[in-house]
Amino acid sequence: MIAYIVCKTESRTTLWGVFALIKMLVIGLIVYVLTAAQVSIAQTESVELDDEVEQRLLKKSAVDDVVTSHDPTLILKGGELMVRQQVVKAAKQFVLRWGRARGLGKGWWEDRPEYQSALGDLLVVGDEILSDRFSSGLWLTNIWTEYVSNNFTGEQASFIAEHFKTEGGAIQARLIEWYLGETTLFYYTFTDRWDYRLEETRKELEELQKEALKRVPDDKVTWKAGEKEAYTFIACSPDSEYCPGVKYWKMLAIPMMGAVFAYMEDITREIKKAMEEKKDSLEPYFAAYERALQSGTR
Repeated sequence: MIAYIVCKTESRTTLWGVFALIKMLVIGLIVYVLTAAQVSIAQTESVELDDEVEQRLLKKSAVDDVVTSHDPTLILKGGELMVRQQVVKAAKQFVLRWGRARGLGKGWWEDRPEYQSALGDLLVVGDEILSDRFSSGLWLTNIWTEYVSNNFTGEQASFIAEHFKTEGGAIQARLIEWYLGETTLFYYTFTDRWDYRLEETRKELEELQKEALKRVPDDKVTWKAGEKEAYTFIACSPDSEYCPGVKYWKMLAIPMMGAVFAYMEDITREIKKAMEEKKDSLEPYFAAYERALQSGTR
């Protein structure tokens, strides 16, 4: 009986051991499967992430190629001329108004050396901001990049960039730049803010004229159906994703140039504000003119 009990006990112990082993194996298998699944998911996500990063990098490269295909000189030179015109006119108004408010009378005018000195100080403020925030053209590159990136796929941007490397495409790029430069000037002349007599911007005007003469387009340029790349770039439907040329031109001429003009207006306001903050620093010039009046030398 005792032997039977011992044998039965050993049998049960062995059976429980087998069950425990099977349980451990099942648990191990579950852990393995879950781990393998997680690794597989992670690998898949990693591959997808790598593909996404690669696509972003490729698009960025294509967009950069489009932007660097263009020469922004006429936009920058024209914009600098027009913005500085607004700065000069504002500075003259400030100096005149502040001097008259100071009681300097109608004799306080542009032919007075003290007036010119005060004006010169304000123009230094404006020119420093223009130099730091405008002349380099970094702001224009950023705007151009943003609009191309937001409106075109990487494939479309690559197509545009490659087109501008062709003979006909290069000519079209130069024409685009010319008309964008003209649009810049038109924006200010149409709103009656251009004064060709303003002597303080003579240098900027001459620099613009010099650069423009190098880039005057040939008005006899035409494209025929036989010149496939150049013709297709401007003659196909703007609604086709495989024909981004017309869409690109419309994007430049309207929304992008709107952003360019907005930046120019912002810079002008920033300069005016900075000049107004210099009012107290002009007091020595007002006082010097006042003394000259009292002494009879003015």
